[in-house]
Amino acid sequence: MFARFQTMRPVRGTDDSETGRRELSDILRRHAGYSGAYYLVSGPSALRALVTLWSTEEDARLASERTRAASGGGPRPVTLEEDTIYEVVDDEAGAAADAAPNVVDVVVFDGPLSDASRAATDRFHRGRVMPAVRAMAGTVRLLVLWDRLARSIRVLHLANDPATLDAVPPTVHAMELDDDEDPALLSTPDRSDRWEVVAADVPAVTS
Repeated sequence: MFARFQTMRPVRGTDDSETGRRELSDILRRHAGYSGAYYLVSGPSALRALVTLWSTEEDARLASERTRAASGGGPRPVTLEEDTIYEVVDDEAGAAADAAPNVVDVVVFDGPLSDASRAATDRFHRGRVMPAVRAMAGTVRLLVLWDRLARSIRVLHLANDPATLDAVPPTVHAMELDDDEDPALLSTPDRSDRWEVVAADVPAVTS
């Protein structure tokens, strides 16, 4: 599976309402390979993000072209600030998988990560961090995204309450390394941004 992460600012006079999001979701559902979407808003900055999920990288790349064609062409109703396609390397359901997410922390490892650093980071996260976070009562879904060109990682922790997200840093910081783990190889996040999840069009996660 692949994810497309787009950030944007709406163009004045265009539809940024719930109705507009539903109309976009209706169009996206008709695209080949579509597997769902999350619509995010970043508090007072008015920045928006659209995270769409796709079966193949080609489907992710062609999504905007197909959407424009399906909506009759014309100018893009938003100004894109970022548009990145990632491979989804981990997709885990949380303890609250049946709930609707209303908040998400987007944790970024800018990279470029070496093979050794990525392997060590993957081992630490898959072995301890992800099981602990997945078990938290408010965790809905965890998505780990890999950008092979920039060799960077983006982690989306979707939850149904902010307290769950607040509990992650102290939980991770309290974890001790195994004797065979080299702290110099473990990458730490470069930044973490919290977004409101204003809408989701995603089937239930079963993994």
